[in-house]
Amino acid sequence: MKKISKIFAMLVVVLAGLSLTACNEGDDLSTDQYGNEISLQSFGPCPVLRGGTLYLYGTNLDQIESVNLPGADPITAYEILQSGYNSKISIQVPAEKCEPGQIVLKTKKGGEITSVSPITYREDIEITKFFVGSEGNMVGNVGDVVTIKGDYLNLMHGVIFAGSDTIKEAEFVGHDRYTIQVKIPAEARTGVITLTDATKDGASLETKEELTINTPEATPIKDRNIKAGEILSIKGSSFDQIVSVKFEGATVDAADFKSQSVAEITVAVPAKATDGTFYVVTKSCIEVPVGNIITVVPTQLVATPNPVKNGAELTITGKDMDLITGIAFPNAKESKLNKVETTKVTSTVPEDAQEGDITLSLDNGKTVTVAYTLVKPTVASCTPAAITAGEKTIIKGTDLDLVKSITFPGDAEMTVDDFKGTANAIAVTVPAACAGSGFKLNLKNGTTVNIDGQLSIKAATDPAIASVTPGEAIAGSTITITGKNFQNIQNLYIGSYKVNRYTSRTNTEIVCQVPANAEVGTYKIVMEDPDGNKIEGPDFKIVPAEKDIADFAKNEAGTAITYPFVFSWNDGTGKFRLNKADLIKLGVKKGSKLIIYKDASVTGQVQINDANWDSLYTIADWNGTEAQLVQEFDDKMMNAINNVSDGWSDTAFAIQGDLGKANKIVILP
Repeated sequence: MKKISKIFAMLVVVLAGLSLTACNEGDDLSTDQYGNEISLQSFGPCPVLRGGTLYLYGTNLDQIESVNLPGADPITAYEILQSGYNSKISIQVPAEKCEPGQIVLKTKKGGEITSVSPITYREDIEITKFFVGSEGNMVGNVGDVVTIKGDYLNLMHGVIFAGSDTIKEAEFVGHDRYTIQVKIPAEARTGVITLTDATKDGASLETKEELTINTPEATPIKDRNIKAGEILSIKGSSFDQIVSVKFEGATVDAADFKSQSVAEITVAVPAKATDGTFYVVTKSCIEVPVGNIITVVPTQLVATPNPVKNGAELTITGKDMDLITGIAFPNAKESKLNKVETTKVTSTVPEDAQEGDITLSLDNGKTVTVAYTLVKPTVASCTPAAITAGEKTIIKGTDLDLVKSITFPGDAEMTVDDFKGTANAIAVTVPAACAGSGFKLNLKNGTTVNIDGQLSIKAATDPAIASVTPGEAIAGSTITITGKNFQNIQNLYIGSYKVNRYTSRTNTEIVCQVPANAEVGTYKIVMEDPDGNKIEGPDFKIVPAEKDIADFAKNEAGTAITYPFVFSWNDGTGKFRLNKADLIKLGVKKGSKLIIYKDASVTGQVQINDANWDSLYTIADWNGTEAQLVQEFDDKMMNAINNVSDGWSDTAFAIQGDLGKANKIVILP
């Protein structure tokens, strides 16, 4: 017995020292109505052990006929320990039947003396042994009857086996003071048995020894090759206790078994099951290993047609192809299966797919690959085959609809993506700054095809621009223009704004300043020769100048913003507000930008909130790779400026975070 009710333990201690203590002091005095002057003054111990000795104290108790305890037969055999006025007798309390209540003494003349206080009983619950079947056997199977022996077991109303819920008294096979019999439930596991009186914070007892419960046994299966969906037969014993079969990657519950008996379970191998050990699982959650399976994958794979054209349908044939659930082409952002059958699958080759191995995936995570090649454009001729830069040619061939752009040679290669074409012909104007032989076809999938000897490009004598760096700039900043024949340029314009400041000029490069008075907008770069002829170059964008927020905003603490600026969630110096009036004055509009410049190695985040501190966006660099964090003013940002108010300030945005050392924070209108 590992646990004893606290009240029983306390009673043992009290009774050891006060074994003769009466139930009360004098309240039990009763007058004998027949004049024998018999009275009961006290009795004890109380509570008394069933089957133990009870002492009664009073007057002339040696003259009574019987002692009557509630529920028990009259006790006429008592021992007179002291007679007369201060008398004392003892009786043996019955081991059974007696109940709490008033003691009644019967006199020899037919009178009755009733105690005022009730008698109560000590009941020392104990477990002496348990067994399954015959005594001494503590090993059983689910459904076997366990016999638990002890005393006062009639006071226990529940049995708990390890791993199971309480079995209530109504489910007992047998129950009396000395015995409880109960069947081993399916959920039970090896362990001690616990008895409970089924009351909150009540008494409970555990067996000293453990009950060993036999678990189901399975006939081993070794390295079985099996296909998802195939029916697997598992043989063994006590399989009526099994609630699931657990594979690597998937579990099948009993409700989904194909069949189940005491000796065999059949189950379809799940699509997500993969190689490894699998188990049968009992109701008590014990996993019984069965063996290993090796799941089948598609084999004998062949891709046709080969080569195949981007955008065309590809068929992959083989064995067990119905296992395939996914496909991935090299370099493709998205790949999809069109149809899956037992012997083949089909898919449309994505436009951005490149050559290599196609990966086919199964539901269980396994993959297989098959190699394939792609159709590439061919060039049969260029008409004319010899041109001067700036002129048009027609490229003829096959599969030219795969071409995204064309790169022509020169001092600096130039790429053209503005042309008209079909699968058989492309009409393209060669940039004026180009010269040389051949060209490159840049395909939509990111690969390149070199074409040699089909086109000869003679250098043009007119000025021609190959590139402008940067491609956009603010008024007054410096840009670099590369190209050829710049010695023939008399004047240079950006739109109608004449360039007056040059840092350097050569035949192939001009470094100059964007006119300071130029307004924001997109303009053509125009070259003018000595005769006044104007030659248009590429577009160039003049953008607004960045505005440092330190020029018009203060931090939350009310002091000036200085750099490096360390963002914070709590410190007022590490957060700031941008006011609506300042942003409107700057001309902020949809497409404007908030830019935070930092060292690339700095990590952290910046949170942009509206005037009510509702989060709008969080911009972050957790890898330490970016030199700037950028948030574009979109509809949500503009709504915060135009429509959101905290009711007391002109705040448009409240900005905080945990980014360290911002070098500069600007608005680009």
